[in-house]
Amino acid sequence: PRCSVQPASEAVIYVKVSNKPKLILETEKAKTREAEVKKELKRGSMKEKWGLSLVYRMEDSRIELAVNKVSMFSPAAKAGIQTGDTILLINDWKVEAMEQIQAALNIFLAAGFSVNLGWIKTSNCLDEWGALDAI
Repeated sequence: PRCSVQPASEAVIYVKVSNKPKLILETEKAKTREAEVKKELKRGSMKEKWGLSLVYRMEDSRIELAVNKVSMFSPAAKAGIQTGDTILLINDWKVEAMEQIQAALNIFLAAGFSVNLGWIKTSNCLDEWGALDAI
């Protein structure tokens, strides 16, 4: 922002700030997909994990979060999440619209005894994706 200062008198100073808004073109906005499946995962205690091993990649300036492994009998397995599925929503936050993967993980870590997930059934080859800690 540019500032111009014009003294009116010894006691009063006027400051004019001009902020030019940044125009975001329609092509620059992150295009997000809609979840095919939305379910609530519940766990019995805070020590119990969600049973997901996740991987991620940046694709067309958006984050993609996929399931690399699902633990048997875990909340994720009970909800029907499978290896290769792409997670699109975490507690109604769109993963693809996030700028950093840590933001998505923080929503998971902040979840108490339940978390709402939305995902699509995909069969991505996950070999080139970055690994995350199991949650």
